[in-house]
Amino acid sequence: MFKILVTGSSGFVGEELVDKLTKSNHSVIGIDNFEPSDPEKKKYELKNFFFEKADIRNNLKNLDKIFKKYKPQIIVHCASKILDTNDKKVVWDTNYFATRDILKLSIEHKIKKFIFVSTFSIFQKSYNFPVDENEPPSYKTVYGETKFKTEKLIMESKFEGDICILRCPIILGKHRSFRFGVLFSMIKNNFNVPLIGECKNKISFVHVADVCKAIELFFNVNGKYIFNVAADESEEFQLILTRLINKTNSKSKLRFFNKFLGNLLFDIAVFFRLIPYTSYHRKIFNYSIVLNTSKIKKVLKWKPDYSIEKMFYENYLNFDKVKNENLDSFSKKKAKE
Repeated sequence: MFKILVTGSSGFVGEELVDKLTKSNHSVIGIDNFEPSDPEKKKYELKNFFFEKADIRNNLKNLDKIFKKYKPQIIVHCASKILDTNDKKVVWDTNYFATRDILKLSIEHKIKKFIFVSTFSIFQKSYNFPVDENEPPSYKTVYGETKFKTEKLIMESKFEGDICILRCPIILGKHRSFRFGVLFSMIKNNFNVPLIGECKNKISFVHVADVCKAIELFFNVNGKYIFNVAADESEEFQLILTRLINKTNSKSKLRFFNKFLGNLLFDIAVFFRLIPYTSYHRKIFNYSIVLNTSKIKKVLKWKPDYSIEKMFYENYLNFDKVKNENLDSFSKKKAKE
């Protein structure tokens, strides 16, 4: 069993990871500037979970005290400024410079493994082939830029332990159902579902449980790697929704908007916060990005437990519950940023 420090432990991936690792009897130290959401506060009662409320930005001395106090063996760095804000400095401070500090401490404290949760948002154009780990980036957002440059920082660092960088597509799970809640609500109420363009683009998804599975598998692997992690299927987004409509016996129909008009209406809805998205999420309707996962399957012997159909149906079944969960949860607050 390992002693593992998880940054962003109150976030969507962090909470799921802490749950998995504590159940596997690892000793887990969580760091976040938010308290765990109410359903997760039960973790305080666990003998193998310790929580430190701390901001990872410009906080090197305090972070050093945490490293000295708990002496972790593995770092799983989930903390991130997920979406662009008007303050680009916050994005850089959180995603790049805070990682630089944590990496510095990891070198000083001789951490054995450094695992970084990255994103496929380093790619932001359409690809007509499965994208592997060697593909040059095409980011257009500060978020994508900071994530790619942080990957580079880690891989070129003097860290002597094992490194794992996981490039995740859109991550789904029953506690993140609100992301597609607008669509799910329409389907549940038999309303027609508006989509941008023809929605024949293909995009990768992954379930949070499969991300956590990959992280734990790396505990027993040596080396420095970048891995894509995603569900196996590559399907058009409109087909994903059509299958969900059929599976739920909904009377909804898909209605396709002109791409220019659809993007304009989407941006207006985002501006007035009528939907829980940002302009970043237009990727779902505008780009084709399918990740090649052959490398992670070969090296980690990893395979996804969730198909796209399974994770969307799980999201659909849970979106009402998630919609009514405590709005103080970290993931909910992130959606409002």
